[in-house]
Amino acid sequence: MLGQVRTLFLALCLIWTLVGLGWADLNRQGGPYVTLGAVTAVLVPLIVGYRRGGFPRWTWFVEGVGVCLIATNSGHSITFGLLFVWVNFRALYGSLTDHLIGGGTILGILVAGVAFLDIPASDALSMLVAALLGLIVNHVLARGIQGRDRAAIRERAVAKAGAEFAATNSRTEATAVAVKAALTMDPDTRATLIAIVAGGNARIIGADGEVRPEVVGSVAPVDQLGDEVRAALVPGGFALVSGEAATHLARVFELPPVAAVAVAPLAVHDDVFGMIVLLLTRRPPDDLEAALTTLADAAAMTLDQQLSRSRLKIVVEHSPDALILASERGVIRFVNPAAERLLDRPAAELLGSNLRLLLNPDDLATTLAARSAVAQTCRVRGREDQAWTETEAVVEYVTEHDGSRSIVFNARDVSERRRLEMELQHAQKLQSVGRLAAGIAHEINTPIQFIGDNVHFIEEAFSGFATVLDAYEKNLRHGGPATAIESAIEEADFEYLWAETPIAIRQCLEGITQVAHIVRAMKAFGHPGSDEKKCANLNEAIQNTIIVAANEIKFVADVTTDLADLPMVPCQVGDINQTMLNLIINAAHAIEAADRGRGTIHITTQVQHDHAVIEVADTGTGVPAEIADKLFDPFFTTKDVGAGTGQGLALVRTLVVDRHGGEVDFTSEPGAGTTFRVRLPLQDPAASHHDENIVEAAA
Repeated sequence: MLGQVRTLFLALCLIWTLVGLGWADLNRQGGPYVTLGAVTAVLVPLIVGYRRGGFPRWTWFVEGVGVCLIATNSGHSITFGLLFVWVNFRALYGSLTDHLIGGGTILGILVAGVAFLDIPASDALSMLVAALLGLIVNHVLARGIQGRDRAAIRERAVAKAGAEFAATNSRTEATAVAVKAALTMDPDTRATLIAIVAGGNARIIGADGEVRPEVVGSVAPVDQLGDEVRAALVPGGFALVSGEAATHLARVFELPPVAAVAVAPLAVHDDVFGMIVLLLTRRPPDDLEAALTTLADAAAMTLDQQLSRSRLKIVVEHSPDALILASERGVIRFVNPAAERLLDRPAAELLGSNLRLLLNPDDLATTLAARSAVAQTCRVRGREDQAWTETEAVVEYVTEHDGSRSIVFNARDVSERRRLEMELQHAQKLQSVGRLAAGIAHEINTPIQFIGDNVHFIEEAFSGFATVLDAYEKNLRHGGPATAIESAIEEADFEYLWAETPIAIRQCLEGITQVAHIVRAMKAFGHPGSDEKKCANLNEAIQNTIIVAANEIKFVADVTTDLADLPMVPCQVGDINQTMLNLIINAAHAIEAADRGRGTIHITTQVQHDHAVIEVADTGTGVPAEIADKLFDPFFTTKDVGAGTGQGLALVRTLVVDRHGGEVDFTSEPGAGTTFRVRLPLQDPAASHHDENIVEAAA
């Protein structure tokens, strides 16, 4: 706006000068030359100063003499207008000192006019007052317009920076935008810096203006910046220092001396992490704080966002989990490097393809119909000719900024972990069987011993029966005396053999049945099974486990059962066998640790709503409250070193919760005993979920 006013007054000066030239008396001796010289003395400095945006102070005198000569040669009628327009135009340039010099020049011109050109004193006084008033008014007007123009320039700089911040993709770009915008905020700005404050040091990360390129990266201790600057490094702070303080600050950053320095902090969430520094050739005549702090706030937010984006990018690109962003219909919009590795396909091929085509059809409904961030077992592959890879996938439905719904698919390859888990479970089972082998051998040895004893008896009885039969045969064929038969019967103790032999045979059969029962229990317990869930009789699995663990618990506790009539339960029966064995052995150890004599392990089953519930209660030590929340943690054990691995209850939780979608918890009274409770769903959750959501997920 000030430029427009200056242009207007320059035009008026030209017009009034030409008018004066038209009224000039060119017939006087030397008149044309004097008048043209005066016009030149006035117009040339005015035009040059207008184009340069400023005037040397000595031009007041040169222009003043020219104005005086033009007015003299044109008859004094033009003097007032020319003087008024010229003074008003010159008042739009320079400082207060320039305008005081101008006022003195005007006074000198009019005094000379009164003394040598016979200008009436009253007219001279009127022109002097009008000129001085114009000088004062336009000085104030120029200051006001300059202030408004400076404010407008700063507002435009901040607005432009805000638009450019939105388009930046890195902290380097955002820093460049900030220093460039700060450089245009004030015409007296020599250079701008951005420094990051951390660890008691300020490190310059960006600079623009009259500074050496190597200044970027230099570090200065914060405690050497000066008290005013340090006090400004708080949210909402600002400092404008000049003189020695400004020189000191420039020296700290190894910069050329400046007249003034403005500092605004970079702060996000009440945390100051840096500052913008303006190096000025003079102290600003108006307020710089509002614009600079606004720019600092915008820069701080952008730098913080870029830092967050950079960190997020690092996390996403280096995450071992496959991350896929897809539209609600499944069109893939983004994949990270882990997803490329998992699917063995480059991002260029995956982008635009459909997520649903990468999932196993049997897992599709369960995975994409998940209503919460719960890991689901899911098989994926990148191409049809590839094998399926087993993963744990978490699916979240999110709303983006434009209101559209998207799928965030997070998958982790667990095929190796599954293999290790299966090996661990198999090792646990072998460990359990190995630990129980001696007891099982003893359990089998007892019936085998009395089977052997009874078979020896039957063998001896058979010899006695043979002696009696031989006596009968001789008597019948040869007509021998009956006394021989009686003697054979008495010698063989026939009546005893006849009474005891059936008993021995029955005991052998009972022993064989008992051995077969133990063998069947061991066979059922040790059966590897399969990953597929099949309907099983939980009561039978519990009874088999009790038989297998009998020798481990029979010396410390009695086992009682109250098994309800349960429906067939979909499960992996090998997992249930292992679960029951761990709970029963754990109960036996708790009773033994209580050292209160023989205890009791009571096992019950029942149906509660849609779950089969198994309870294993013991009269052992109980669980102290301070370790209750750690009981299912891997490797946590209350046993002595070497006596336990801490894997038993952790495995129970894995088998019940992770593999069966069930629940396991316990109630305990320290010193009285503990009851563990296993809840297994009567319907396979995965299968029912698949049936309910197959149509919706495939849409």
